[in-house]
Amino acid sequence: MENENKNFEGFLGGVSGGESSKGQGMHMDPSIASMFQAFSLSIQQQQSNDQKQALATKALQAVINKIDQFDGRNISTYLRCYVREMELNRVSEKKMVALFGLATILDIRDHITSITDRYGNSWEVFSHALKEKYFLEDADRVTKKLFLGWIERPNKNLQAIELLREFERQYSQLSKVEKLTLEPNKVDLFLQGVDGESQEKLEPLLEDKEEDKGLTTTWKNVKDAVGLLTKKETRKDRSNIPKTVQAPKAPIRTTPPTMSTIQPSTSLSKKADIGMEEIIRGMGDLQIKLARLEENTSINNSKNVSK
Repeated sequence: MENENKNFEGFLGGVSGGESSKGQGMHMDPSIASMFQAFSLSIQQQQSNDQKQALATKALQAVINKIDQFDGRNISTYLRCYVREMELNRVSEKKMVALFGLATILDIRDHITSITDRYGNSWEVFSHALKEKYFLEDADRVTKKLFLGWIERPNKNLQAIELLREFERQYSQLSKVEKLTLEPNKVDLFLQGVDGESQEKLEPLLEDKEEDKGLTTTWKNVKDAVGLLTKKETRKDRSNIPKTVQAPKAPIRTTPPTMSTIQPSTSLSKKADIGMEEIIRGMGDLQIKLARLEENTSINNSKNVSK
């Protein structure tokens, strides 16, 4: 297929030169050239589709090899593995929805097909529908009791943005009925889960300014407030980083050091002592010679006087 595509491209390159290639090859009617170009593009598109299909098949096979086909149990674990393999092979979300039925056993494939027909326009909606359908057989399911227990647990050691993500993750796994019962108090539940300091900072940002009825009940406003608080905290942390202080350079001496500041080494002091001894001995010898010279001079003078 690739060789055929290259031949068409080379052929088109030779026939689409128009008048500039006059005398160098044959010419083709523009409509025929356009037809060949469209055919070439069609071949390229088919090659791209074949490659995508091969990657999707590879991802699906990897899922089945790791955890077998989905049989209705532990949907959360199965979806985590399914999504990971699909993302590794760059499979689109639309393709992920279409392929999921092939990853299930025959006994439940009709149920999966009905969910796909109803919720298949979005992977997020489709995966939530799967969790709703197979909620009771999910070992990782989050129940209302577990969710509220997590909210009331103190010392979560999570920043506001981290708590928001975990809150939404667990809330999304609740059953449809449990979500409906908790929806009116969703904002209050989130504020109960944050620590006291973050709660004091968030509440002014969540005040309902349109009507005098306390805090907002719109979940989007909560997400916006947490995002704004996170940005403020980030800027504050950056401003508190101490600037690097360079150590002062040692002052340059402008006057020569005094003799008292010079500490001669041991070897130098020994050499100085030896030199002084030699000088002293030399001075002694010199004094003896001078004395003898004076003595001889006085004798000679006395002899001259006696003559």
